[in-house]
Amino acid sequence: MNHHDDARRVIVIGNLTIDDVVLPDGRTSMASVGGNSVYSALAARMWSVPVGLVTRRGENFDPAHLRRLASLGIDTGGVVDIEGPAVRNWVLYGDDGSRTWVYRTPVERSAQVAVQPADVPDSWLGAAGRPPVVHVAAMPLPAARAVVARVREQAPLATITLDTHEDWVVGHQPELLDLARAVDVFVPSREELTGLVGYDDPARAAEELLAKKVPSVVVKLGADGAIVASSGDVRRVAACPVEAVDATGAGDAFCGGLAAGLAAGDALPDAARRGCVSASFAVTSFGSMALASVTPRTAEERLAGTAAPATAEQTAAASAPGAAADEPYVIGIMRDEIAMIPGVLDDHLRDSRGAVRAISELLVRNGIENLFITGCGDSAFAGSVAALAFVKHAGVHAEGVHALDLARYRVRYLPPRSAVIGVSFSGKVGRTAEALAQAGRFGHLTIALSNDPKGAVAQASQHMLPIEVATLGFSPGTSTYLGMVAALTDLAVRWGERRGRDTSRARTVLETVPKLAHETLLANDEPCRAAAELLRSRPWVSFLGAGPNEATARFGAAKLFEGPQIMGAPTNIEEWAHEEYFVTSPGTPVVIVAPSGAGYSRAEEILSEINFIGAHPIVISDRVPGHPAHLLPLAGELPEEFSPLLCALPLSLLGFYLAETLGKRSYNFSSEEIRVEHYDTIHRATIGEPA
Repeated sequence: MNHHDDARRVIVIGNLTIDDVVLPDGRTSMASVGGNSVYSALAARMWSVPVGLVTRRGENFDPAHLRRLASLGIDTGGVVDIEGPAVRNWVLYGDDGSRTWVYRTPVERSAQVAVQPADVPDSWLGAAGRPPVVHVAAMPLPAARAVVARVREQAPLATITLDTHEDWVVGHQPELLDLARAVDVFVPSREELTGLVGYDDPARAAEELLAKKVPSVVVKLGADGAIVASSGDVRRVAACPVEAVDATGAGDAFCGGLAAGLAAGDALPDAARRGCVSASFAVTSFGSMALASVTPRTAEERLAGTAAPATAEQTAAASAPGAAADEPYVIGIMRDEIAMIPGVLDDHLRDSRGAVRAISELLVRNGIENLFITGCGDSAFAGSVAALAFVKHAGVHAEGVHALDLARYRVRYLPPRSAVIGVSFSGKVGRTAEALAQAGRFGHLTIALSNDPKGAVAQASQHMLPIEVATLGFSPGTSTYLGMVAALTDLAVRWGERRGRDTSRARTVLETVPKLAHETLLANDEPCRAAAELLRSRPWVSFLGAGPNEATARFGAAKLFEGPQIMGAPTNIEEWAHEEYFVTSPGTPVVIVAPSGAGYSRAEEILSEINFIGAHPIVISDRVPGHPAHLLPLAGELPEEFSPLLCALPLSLLGFYLAETLGKRSYNFSSEEIRVEHYDTIHRATIGEPA
């Protein structure tokens, strides 16, 4: 991405809102970060261009959100604090995907909080060097006119892009047309353009605006991509084929990507391609801050897979079904999702949507004293690593139980006042759905922790705890796993607080985890590469752990099955001495997950034995081992019940680099038939009779 090193600054000017979202299934996401400025700024930032944010912050808009933006490299020097509340909305979704916006603050408040021309820092407009690209997001029409006039006066060579608002069109067509002539790129939606010209034909309407002296027009067409019209040339830009979850902010994300492309020196059609890619990330998850997890590398890779802008004559062929190739299951997806983990942890340990808080209150209301966390694969590991946090901080009995065991062997004998949390990111795993259905049958409270509110796991449960992690394609689960662990850990602490326990120390510690995760990933890049080189010629690897991190060791072995596809043998630290010891010889690799805690002293004793027989130890710890070992360091010491949030990071990197060093290029199945059979097997939701 060297061509972005001299990119112009993107200045995003728009609003901040607080959105309370109600989904068709009744789930709510309260106090979400909203506002067109946030979506546009985050979308521009993913293209490695400098971004500045100009907006107004009401008194009830949490400044922590702005600090998060600043930590991502977005300059918040243009944020002006004002008296009174931020605009707050209900966003109500229908089953058909439609949205209804209901203002929780008076309608006139939008005009009161609108950006003023003087809010734009003089230094940003008058800075030496290349003139900025200024994106003016939707705001009251008088405010937009004033802002555009200020930018033109202060920075006459700036490139101005202008988004519209549906309220501008009705009765204001002449004023809107005048404003469109005053900017460089006019960016209406299809509906807004129809209202402006009086008919629904985007290509023809864009040409009409060009004839009326509008310099350039980019029409947002949602799932159909965009029309780009400039200097008599009309082109169609295809949308990225993704499964849309929520269209909120997609248009704003498109505008941010478009502005970033212009700042990087793209021609207008190519800048619109970036806009389509940015929008594709926005629609695949709920909330603006999901865009914070998108890395520049991921954005560039998705851009590389998109089609070149088509001329008007090529539009029909370019938009025909099947024209876009399936996104490859490339190995780099795993590395990019690992890079997203600190942001995922931050999102799920803060519970910004209030979902964890609501479940903690549900558990208290129902007098729950026993918790069973169930799932398969990574989801089963997540339940096992989180159990100790519930015991220590919620003060309840807690166990991680595999879904098959719970459904077929344990469910009949669960004690009174029990709850079962079924963990499945995909929401489709048959055994987890069975475990929840059986638990409900026997009168226990059931909760689904899942990304899919309509999946089999959610349908089998009484309540839903949503987990939202943006996934970039098919790869061994890393960010999704830690999102699940973080949500469960946060629930343990919030439940304890609701039960009257002092959890202030735990909450303070959890606030440090995202930063420690970032530092742990940085510290392990080279050590994990080196460890992968050591392991590449070995047919199998032992993974040892104790307490909550025995399941972490199982997670590490699973990444070897899924990634490089070699044998990982997980076991308890103590059991290694009783079993795997007999098949361990000089040079055999043994990975020991040994953070500070109750199991550390025994791990040191076993490490001594591993060295004695000449095996090759690799230790994951916040301490320097007392015996020779290849160290994969943790960036800080956490209480043992929280340590799995860091210990999984070196294991994730190790799985990726071992796959890479062995020459693996993708995670595709060997045939479509094998893929179908595999998922049919694990998604089959049969119901057995428990013992």
